[in-house]
Amino acid sequence: MIVESIGISLCISGLLFSAVRKTTLDQQKIQHTFKNIDYDAKGYAPTLLKTIKKDSYFEYVYNVPYGLIDDDKLQPVLQKTLDKPVHVYFDGKLHVRVYHKKLKDRYNYDMFESLGGWTIPVGMAQEGVVYHDFDTIPHMVVAGSTTWGKTVFMKMLMTHLIENNPDGVEFYILDLKGGLAFHRYRNLKQVKVVAGDYKESAKALKMVKRDIKKDMDYLKSIDAENAKEGNLPTRKFIIIDEAGELKPEKSMSDTDKEYAKDCQSIMNHIARVAGQVGYKMIFGTQYPTKEILDSQIKANAVARVAFRLVTSVQSGVAIDQSGAETLEYPGRAIYKTVKEHIVQTPFITKFEMQEKLRRYEVNDDTTREESTTPRTDTITIG
Repeated sequence: MIVESIGISLCISGLLFSAVRKTTLDQQKIQHTFKNIDYDAKGYAPTLLKTIKKDSYFEYVYNVPYGLIDDDKLQPVLQKTLDKPVHVYFDGKLHVRVYHKKLKDRYNYDMFESLGGWTIPVGMAQEGVVYHDFDTIPHMVVAGSTTWGKTVFMKMLMTHLIENNPDGVEFYILDLKGGLAFHRYRNLKQVKVVAGDYKESAKALKMVKRDIKKDMDYLKSIDAENAKEGNLPTRKFIIIDEAGELKPEKSMSDTDKEYAKDCQSIMNHIARVAGQVGYKMIFGTQYPTKEILDSQIKANAVARVAFRLVTSVQSGVAIDQSGAETLEYPGRAIYKTVKEHIVQTPFITKFEMQEKLRRYEVNDDTTREESTTPRTDTITIG
């Protein structure tokens, strides 16, 4: 028994020594990094105030000299220096959180628990699963270069919302990459439109605008301020996959330019006034520029999901900071509302989506047309 106790004590001592050694090495490397990148104020560098030890990370909290603020380049430099996931944030003190393990490069869709309602899993972060509630934050920008996960994420989002609310969700999809990405889902009863060109897109958005007006008039008539208060049972999602195609260009015909302008005007209208009425816009783009992601949409789409982008400038337009240009894996994204999280988004294959959604397919065009007629008898009061 004595030998066993000694062995256990030595083991615990060894683990404690290893943890202390790791934190000391991290602290030294962080301090050297401050010096090497001139992160100081007139020669005064941050000083360590305390170390917080958690199961999944160590967090180093620093006092900073007056006038020294957070620096975007600090996080990526520390991450490379320490060769560990790092999260840097500033709240009057400088916090450097160093995680023990890296995120995996894939988390399958079925491992994410459903919270029901209008909440979707955004992905796995170092802190655990991160969710987004569209009833709280209605509009979302999704940016990312080709093959890095943007369209898969939007399909996952659609699948999850249909599974949660098969009789209470509608989708209006502008698939401006030739209609190829979402064409196979056109026969789902929840999908009202898959528009593949400018004319179809303008027509779909005008339909949405008419519905917004009717729903707003109804809510006014019962003195309700939003969809939840007015017991509107349906939420309508407008998914735009490649919004950059809706920017009027010289190469377009005059007719297409007018359709594109109509689309932009209605998208801005949705972003400004329709969120609390039950309309949610998912604005997807490969090329986030100030011209494509204009001020009206950016100001009202508080939720941002950025996959790998080409430049720090694009990252700045999409999420108001650099970082998306350094993401390592397809499906890895920065999710930002008030706070930011680096997540690995849920992965779902086309086959899995088909298996989950095929029971909702309707092949009767007459039924589809009837289902898109504005309803007057489906609102539950009280």
